[in-house]
Amino acid sequence: MENEPKLAAFVKLHNLIIYYSEYRDMPAEDDFDFFKEVEECCKTLEINYEDFLKEMEF
Repeated sequence: MENEPKLAAFVKLHNLIIYYSEYRDMPAEDDFDFFKEVEECCKTLEINYEDFLKEMEF
């Protein structure tokens, strides 16, 4: 059961990456913070947030 939060975070992070690639040039909703969402996923997945941003070239 411990892996389920990580799986959910991975799926969410995957969807965020797709969202970014499709909508990066468009305005986001006021209450949506893409980078905060990514950071939360990275914490759950135990991935260094700053390294992830560099690797993904965000």
